[in-house]
Amino acid sequence: MSEKLVVFYSRAGTTRAAAEKLAENLKCDITEIKSKKKFRGPFGWLSAGRHSLRELQVDIIEPEQKPEDYETIIVCTPIWASNIAPPVRTYLSNNKGRFKNISYLLTYSGSGQDKVLAKLEELGGKAFKTVHFSDFERKSDVWIEKLTAFANEL
Repeated sequence: MSEKLVVFYSRAGTTRAAAEKLAENLKCDITEIKSKKKFRGPFGWLSAGRHSLRELQVDIIEPEQKPEDYETIIVCTPIWASNIAPPVRTYLSNNKGRFKNISYLLTYSGSGQDKVLAKLEELGGKAFKTVHFSDFERKSDVWIEKLTAFANEL
């Protein structure tokens, strides 16, 4: 077991790719937050937006790895409707007070990163470091540079 754990939720695979690349750079453990509510397809996309706008939680399958067993947790979340993805909101709420050091990685296609970061810090604690990637950045090598710099700072 390493000192760091990357925890992620991803509906479409964008956040998964960033989380996997980060864990590879850090040579650390990685785990996925799995939602019992499925957000697949066009209706799932609409439901995801509605749940996010209302700041709802959903039932999740808690990862086996316990946050208190790690020195640093890096929570990776997509931004949906300028809010935290509901499975990540649930994970942070369920584990409040159990994080020693926490950092955040955000992926988004619209906006809301400052608002989401403030809400993440309310739920999970003040961030040691943060990084975020827009879809535009993901289509270039900018995100790799930002991810590498983020990993080096951790």
